[in-house]
Amino acid sequence: MTESRSDKPIGVPEDEHMVEKLERIVAFDPDNANAHYNLGLALAGRQDLERSLTEFRTALRLKPGLLEARINISGILLAQGDYDGCIEESLKALEFNPNLLEGCINIGIAFLHKGMTQQAIDSFHKALKLNPNAVAAHLNLGNVYLALGEIEKSIEHNARAAQLKPDHGMAFNNLAVAYHHAGDDENARKYTREALSLGYPVHSEFLKLLGMA
Repeated sequence: MTESRSDKPIGVPEDEHMVEKLERIVAFDPDNANAHYNLGLALAGRQDLERSLTEFRTALRLKPGLLEARINISGILLAQGDYDGCIEESLKALEFNPNLLEGCINIGIAFLHKGMTQQAIDSFHKALKLNPNAVAAHLNLGNVYLALGEIEKSIEHNARAAQLKPDHGMAFNNLAVAYHHAGDDENARKYTREALSLGYPVHSEFLKLLGMA
């Protein structure tokens, strides 16, 4: 199983020449917060994360209310393994707007990496209060509850994620694993087949456990 993340920059531009175009705009107008923000997005799309962080931070300095920049900063820090930094940036964003779904999910994932399970659960449940259909929150709760041995809750959240996003192979894989732990290999095989049909790389050892390899 893999955590479902909410740390991908929002609205990454598709134009392969976007970085160069935005660099020219920023050079001409260095106080343009939106241009710095969009350049940060474009750089993140190229996985140039350090430069992307610089641009997001510049955008935030020029326009402190640009919460999307702070959320993207938290997501990049999460991806880089700076969990304390991720939590700090997310909390600052939530001070401005306590209804930021991405901030709650990023905090939850960071807490998981820090071994702070209950804080992670609380963050994911807060995300679900903001949006009951938040797939990432359901998937992460499914993983956490499975690790805690609370199999019924794991099945509940993974099933909800699969229902909400029926093309999400990870959701079906995780649901299959949860059913296997519940001793229900019939359903485990059923959802494994769903995951495979969606192209999800189901672990070979799990397939052997189910007699499917």
